[in-house]
Amino acid sequence: MNTQLLEQMTSPCIREAIQNGYRTAIVAGGSTEQHGQHLPIGTDAMLAYQAAIAIAKELGKTLVAPVVRPGCSDHHMAYSGTISLPVSVFQSIVSSYCTSLSRHGFERIVLVTTHGGNTEAMRSIAPELDASLPCRVVFADIIDDPRLASAKIPLFGKLGVTPEQGGFHAGFEETSLLLAEENGRWADMASARVGFVGDSRKRVRELSARGAWSIAEISPLGVLGDPRCANAESGRAMLAAFVPIWVAIVREALDMAQEEYKY
Repeated sequence: MNTQLLEQMTSPCIREAIQNGYRTAIVAGGSTEQHGQHLPIGTDAMLAYQAAIAIAKELGKTLVAPVVRPGCSDHHMAYSGTISLPVSVFQSIVSSYCTSLSRHGFERIVLVTTHGGNTEAMRSIAPELDASLPCRVVFADIIDDPRLASAKIPLFGKLGVTPEQGGFHAGFEETSLLLAEENGRWADMASARVGFVGDSRKRVRELSARGAWSIAEISPLGVLGDPRCANAESGRAMLAAFVPIWVAIVREALDMAQEEYKY
């Protein structure tokens, strides 16, 4: 097989792959939301494909469903182009994905997301789907696992940036990851501007604790981090460091599901 993407395969090819042991599917959540002045609104969806394909290749005999987009992005609605789904609608879509994949013979479905706004929606729906469907369904957190934060500190040091400059929305990290692959052609680096450079996660926690919030309250540009020095080489270095961790997270999630839910 020369692709992991279901959408690039014919139905007979998918049926044959399942018969030949390709019974694990990744359902990735992205978003359609602003990413500053320099990145396209499809950035999170593009990065979701990037992560899901990399994980699938390492897992082996794993296919990738079409990325779910838009996502839960109410906090970006102050910016043109953002399309946001209510949590219930997003979860309904994820549920329909998993139900369909299960009917076709997939035995393991891994939910991942590259957009933080989808995290709790996916985390909470996974056990429900696992209990109601005849396949294993797990959520693997490839955003907030502490191993990723630990890996970023020395890596960013080598790349000459601080974690705060790396940011977690349209900063050095996301911009470099997008530049690392062909979708980088959609980036307008001449328009890249520094956003909020500080403890973004703390600010998000503070604002979200009160209920509805907007990223504009943290950064008028909608950027958390500093993308100005982002580059493809740094993106490739990040992928080399992140992919083994992502794969470990997914494998552990599947093992935990085996112990806790089904067997």
